[in-house]
Amino acid sequence: MLIAQLSDIHLDGVSSLQRLDRVLQWAAELKPDAVAVSGDLANNTHAANYAVLKTRLEALGAPVLVVPGNVDSRGAMREVFGGPGEGPLNRVVQVGDVRLIGLDVIVSGAAHGDAAPVLGWLEAELNSGGAPALIFLHQHPFDCGMDQYETIDCRNKEGLAAVIEQAKDTVLGISCGHLHRPMFTRFAGVPATLAPAIAPMGGLAAEGRKMPATDPPGLLVHHIKGANLVTHVISVGG
Repeated sequence: MLIAQLSDIHLDGVSSLQRLDRVLQWAAELKPDAVAVSGDLANNTHAANYAVLKTRLEALGAPVLVVPGNVDSRGAMREVFGGPGEGPLNRVVQVGDVRLIGLDVIVSGAAHGDAAPVLGWLEAELNSGGAPALIFLHQHPFDCGMDQYETIDCRNKEGLAAVIEQAKDTVLGISCGHLHRPMFTRFAGVPATLAPAIAPMGGLAAEGRKMPATDPPGLLVHHIKGANLVTHVISVGG
């Protein structure tokens, strides 16, 4: 099974749509079994931009999981993509023998996220006897090593880790967006990834050293075979 993960599209005009279309053209040739979008879909005119995005995603002919990012509008997402009538936009999409879980950790008006309000929901979901799960959210719940971004992470990460570690159901991994560059680590004993952005990529800042980004837009492709997860980074040059 191949799951394409798009993130940080930041639709706000012609250039952002062109970057999106380059990535979607590549994804269309891949023919993924599912598509996950891990937040920051549009910067403004949310309902209209979401409708444009929904049409393009549906053209891929695969189930779609969408979770909000800090620049998104829950109300407009609910209107265009559906989801629970109120509260967090947590979602579950079953694709074959895999469960894609979308976790809404957004804090209104803030750049950081918070897992605390959705831990009960996730705990119930991960102890339901369901299929192996891959979890998607926007803000990173792990230490990214870039100090200036640790204040905009997903808070209450210890609680999130405990839910995953104590889950009776299999958790294959967890993946997010938000920082506009790919990263790989482990969290709560499972693989943890951060997707590249479709919007301009973020530079590397670590150990006091800063380097600008020259990466083209990209995506992650999660390959699940049995209980094994392999994640590929794809850069889509123009």
